[in-house]
Amino acid sequence: MSIFFKSDLYKTLCELYSEERILNNIDTLKKLEDPRGYSTFNKSTAWCEEVLKKAGLSDVRRIAHKADGETAAFDFIMPQAWDLCGRSTLEIVEPINEMIADTDISTLYVSEYSAPTPEGGITAELVDYATLDPKSPDCKGKYVFYRGYLPPQDPLCVTLAGAGCAGIVFAAFNAIEHDPDVPTWTNGHGKIGWYNLKEDPMTSIFCVSPKTGIKLLELLSKGKVVLHGVMDTKLYDGEIYTVTATIPGKSDDEFAILAHLYEPFASDDSQGFGVGLEIALMLKKLIDDGVLPKPEKTLRIIFSMERYGFAAFFANHDKKILAATSIDTLTCLATDILKLPFTLKESPLSNPFFGDMLFAEALNTLCPDVYWTFNPGNMSDDCWQAEPTVDIPTNWCVSSCGNNRGDYHHADAPIFDGIIPELMAKLVPMIAACCAVFVCSNKEHLAKVAAALEPSAAEWLELKKNYLAGMAARGAYGKTEALWRVKAAEMLYLGRMNSFNRFFDGVVAPMLPEHWADSFFASLPEREFSDVEKKANSIRYRVLTKGLPFSQARVPVSERTFVEPCHEMVWGLLSPERTVLEAIRLKDGAHNNTTSDAAIAKALEYFEFLEKYGYIERV
Repeated sequence: MSIFFKSDLYKTLCELYSEERILNNIDTLKKLEDPRGYSTFNKSTAWCEEVLKKAGLSDVRRIAHKADGETAAFDFIMPQAWDLCGRSTLEIVEPINEMIADTDISTLYVSEYSAPTPEGGITAELVDYATLDPKSPDCKGKYVFYRGYLPPQDPLCVTLAGAGCAGIVFAAFNAIEHDPDVPTWTNGHGKIGWYNLKEDPMTSIFCVSPKTGIKLLELLSKGKVVLHGVMDTKLYDGEIYTVTATIPGKSDDEFAILAHLYEPFASDDSQGFGVGLEIALMLKKLIDDGVLPKPEKTLRIIFSMERYGFAAFFANHDKKILAATSIDTLTCLATDILKLPFTLKESPLSNPFFGDMLFAEALNTLCPDVYWTFNPGNMSDDCWQAEPTVDIPTNWCVSSCGNNRGDYHHADAPIFDGIIPELMAKLVPMIAACCAVFVCSNKEHLAKVAAALEPSAAEWLELKKNYLAGMAARGAYGKTEALWRVKAAEMLYLGRMNSFNRFFDGVVAPMLPEHWADSFFASLPEREFSDVEKKANSIRYRVLTKGLPFSQARVPVSERTFVEPCHEMVWGLLSPERTVLEAIRLKDGAHNNTTSDAAIAKALEYFEFLEKYGYIERV
């Protein structure tokens, strides 16, 4: 039995899909968002709003959010507005004369939220970051060259700015094989959260091409290098926007398609707007023509600022969003050039969703020639709202673009920015078919979908237990660790099946398959806990706030401190019913890794910090 409404639904969607229309919308939005800045975004989102209205969608709105560096939505402090006002340049003036960054050629030569230079710019000596003390860099009045992609959510940029550097220059050397002559855009270089808080010191940040970066290092190896930089930007209190629309259903309950705006690539993520709109257009046509029934649930498409804008929207949205899928870098030319897979990220262990199984089944059934992989969920980017207190389980459809955050991530060249129309023509109708299931299914049909998907969910659980049994037999885990990994697999299975009941009460009443491996795991030798494990196993927390801790909005400015961004998945599992160690080992089971004692100690330190400021309490 097909899990879709009609056996030919996918074929019909493929016929309705318009490559010309979607590519035109992607290209238009990308051009409207350049040059960079919130003044430009005001105009680009006005265009998005007008396009949605012309498409005949309902409840079309453009919602303004404060962008002042102070206003918080959940725990996301909205960064100040920022504009690239005019030509910004960086040139070598000693020992040679050469222009190495020029926004008249590409706006990506300057980083988002770069601070302006004084009129006329700054002339200063260049130093290599590798020669500095990272905690106390001696760089006052000097440009600092950083080798590689600037690490996101890291104190590096704020520390250098606080030390009085003239500016930061970086080159993403990992892109050199395919993109030696182009800059790599970066954002998210605040110390807390992604972006600078209003009180943080800021500086100018230039990107140069990998080839130029090599030249700068060669010149530095021979002696003094002097640069002259002009950064014509401004930071101010302004606004950022969410644009949204719906296909109304019989119920106000919603399924949402999410895609972020405000990043300067067709792949990341003008494509998201084009895809979300195309899905809405195709489904509306089929509903209007009676091919699909009037939706039981409302389909909402939401376009906003990654993380922050969505937080502002969700914090004030008065309808229940049952679940969502995030469209971010749906296709990317690097996946084809480097032979990388399209990736389906599951909703996280703390909030499983049957969309995991539906998308997987759709990919295997409807797109059998697409090379894809299934990855554990996270609460990064626009999946964070799957965190249980916000409670929007979310899948993420994303194309790989390389290793180590993406070797070609944010590169101003086709290998990253190029999209794959042939792959989009398969994936967009597939996602639309899944969305039809989410919003058009009545209770009876959803029960049939659940029955059709349950065997594959049970098979996945059995394969997982077989894998764990094999690893345990090799001595990879002690008894308690093995049992918690089994528990994580069972939580995913039950959570995915139970999530059908989010849409209608009583669709399924799932039960775990027979615990065939219990006796095997129970017979494993136990490993004695380390001291830090014992401590983690003695602490339980109750979550007091809503939303993922991110910008430390509840913490006084003088006491905000950098923490490594690695605790989201454990945060989502904190509960009076389980210890911190149990939450960590559940996370390990879902992600097939093992948290070290050092990482456990850091997690405990972080949770104690959050406890101090009322995010959580011990029970």
